[in-house]
Amino acid sequence: MVLITTVLRSSLLSINPNKIELEVEAGPERGRRYSVEPAGARIGRDPSNDFVVNDPSLSRFHCRIYLAGDGQARVADLGSTNTTEVNGSPISDVALMPGDRIVIGDTTLRVMGAAPLAAAVISSEPAERERLPPPLAAPGAPVAATGAPAGEVPDLFGRNTSVADAATRKHVSKTLWLVLGLIFVVTVVLALFKLGVFDLNRRNAIKGAPLPGLEIQYEKVDATSSNIFRYELSLLNSNLSARVDNLADAKHMVKDKKLDQGALGKLVSQLENTGFFALESEYKGAQTDILDSHDLTLTMGARTKRVIVVNRVMPEAFKKATDIVETFGQNTLSLASLSVSPERLTEMARDAMLQGKKYFDEKEVSFGNLFKAMKAFEAADVYLETLEPKPDFYPDVIGGRSDAKKLLQERYDDRNFRSEKSIKIQDWMDASKNLRIILESIPDREDERYKQAQVKLMDVERHLKPNR
Repeated sequence: MVLITTVLRSSLLSINPNKIELEVEAGPERGRRYSVEPAGARIGRDPSNDFVVNDPSLSRFHCRIYLAGDGQARVADLGSTNTTEVNGSPISDVALMPGDRIVIGDTTLRVMGAAPLAAAVISSEPAERERLPPPLAAPGAPVAATGAPAGEVPDLFGRNTSVADAATRKHVSKTLWLVLGLIFVVTVVLALFKLGVFDLNRRNAIKGAPLPGLEIQYEKVDATSSNIFRYELSLLNSNLSARVDNLADAKHMVKDKKLDQGALGKLVSQLENTGFFALESEYKGAQTDILDSHDLTLTMGARTKRVIVVNRVMPEAFKKATDIVETFGQNTLSLASLSVSPERLTEMARDAMLQGKKYFDEKEVSFGNLFKAMKAFEAADVYLETLEPKPDFYPDVIGGRSDAKKLLQERYDDRNFRSEKSIKIQDWMDASKNLRIILESIPDREDERYKQAQVKLMDVERHLKPNR
């Protein structure tokens, strides 16, 4: 019964949805309290943290408090310089209980917790029951054949009790069975959590949605005796921001964008398959005359990993991860120039322009070539966005993009008109043909023209089924 009581109490505590309370016991902000929501909170010196602690010995992003899939409160170190300790031991990721002390820099946080849900207490000491005196029969009361006075029944431990108390004991017995039933349910639920049946991260990943808590901190520094180039990309609370500093041409640029959660699903899947979380924390080379540094921290769900590569060839898994992060930032913020030299940008823009011209010239070969031409010209324009002065072929880029976009819209309008006309006269075959041409001409599922054509085609296909 001791084991049952312990399991019941710990289970009820672990699934308690209440907030986690933290109190600063020591440090510059002693006496301050923090209330951590179920979604979790990041702690550090940077203003973008959920809890900003003015402790100079903290890292910008020091640690993270969160609830695991089974409802257990946990703390994870975010690759901090001075580490994170719980009850005196350095940790990377560990469960928390009320009373635990988290040390970050010169600050000590005590986990106050929240009052757990009421747990039934089942006494595990039969000896305690034996100390209770048995009920006495009234003087002269008749005795039953069992040796118990009439009007009394034996209890579970062989002692006698009055019939009046029997109902009470029956109620206690029911309560006991209810408690045991609750223990069974909690045990099954926890087992299902461990098996991943209720793992929201896994279910979201299957549906193509992003894992909760996706965060990225990436910094690249290329320094020589003549120049320092720094590129930083950050994804925090669905806000993507990038900053570039280039001392040689005094270029300082910042861009940011609030992202829709659905836009992150593919990024999560790509990063998950790189092998980044299996890497070591640091890779350093021996060169001293230059600085070629890459620093990447990923937080995905309950996992956090920081890897630093300095003055050496990047491990394959690390290179895959940084390439994905950089490409995502460049495409999302339309800043391909952030990590590429002006000469390379000019070369990439010229190649894209020539590819756009090729697709435009072959627009009659395939319905999709006009769309490809437009995208190629758009890519060339993005490559040249930050270059001044523009190269001599820049007018060809702008003119090509405009011509491709205009002609594509004209062809869409024509096919859309034909499909509408065919739908009105119930010529379902012709309507289907024109709608399919629209989908092939504009293969971008996020384009409203594609979405509208797809909806119409689904309806047309329903009319065609009986004839097939």
